[in-house]
Amino acid sequence: MRDVEALAVNKQFLRSIADNQYEIPDDIDCFAFAKALLANFSSPDEELRDGLSSMILASGIIDKQKLTGEQLRNLLLIVLDKEHLFYRIGEAGTDSVFMRSFSNLIVAAILYTDARASRLPAEAVRQARDALLRYAREEQDWRGYIRGKGWAHAMAHLADALDECAQHPAMSRADREEIMRMVSTLARLPEPLYHEEDVRLATVAYHIIGCKQVEDEFLSVWLQSCFVRRDADVRSWTQATNAKNFMRSLYFLLLWDDIARTLADQIADILKRQDRIYIEDETGDQR
Repeated sequence: MRDVEALAVNKQFLRSIADNQYEIPDDIDCFAFAKALLANFSSPDEELRDGLSSMILASGIIDKQKLTGEQLRNLLLIVLDKEHLFYRIGEAGTDSVFMRSFSNLIVAAILYTDARASRLPAEAVRQARDALLRYAREEQDWRGYIRGKGWAHAMAHLADALDECAQHPAMSRADREEIMRMVSTLARLPEPLYHEEDVRLATVAYHIIGCKQVEDEFLSVWLQSCFVRRDADVRSWTQATNAKNFMRSLYFLLLWDDIARTLADQIADILKRQDRIYIEDETGDQR
């Protein structure tokens, strides 16, 4: 077998795999190669991290089922640990966000593949759910694109992982309700989200709603939790803007596919109420 650690940082070799529809050479130990590729997620090199390593790992190894069931579970446990999904968690403005953010994408890839092959035990999927929810509470760096280093996009990647988690057969209605509550929380963060994170978050809710995986009564209460009353401070303005963008995205996803019309009408009413609050602001400040 070849030296996978050396190959994992050889961009010419990695490009050859990408150019060959992500086919991994037969003399490569795919599990060892997968672990070596994970190390590249901390790199500020956009091509190495994003264009090559994450794509080869997700498309060439996980999606093509190059790992045994045991190896897939072990890879999931590695990705969920403190050196990957929780690497230097709590930091903001540093390169550590890349490791955390791209670990989310691998969680998403593993859950997506397993939902169709059923090789992971249900307990492993529940571990992933718990880790994603904890990560969502603890992440402090929600930057989108970082000039000179490429996409961090932790919110979008987290949304992808939550989406695949929610749609995994091992998840129950209670699990999906918990994920929906977290989506509402994320949609109301006081950090500006302006790289279409609203669409990625709305997609999580859209799939749960469209597949009728939670009760209508829950949805009515959940939708009200997405409303933010804008006050004069910048924090609440940002929260209200994020929430409105999220609800607009969800509204149009439902409208275009003619799904949950009653809920879509409720979203429209909430958006109208928010805009009226803005127009009728007692301060008269029309910024």
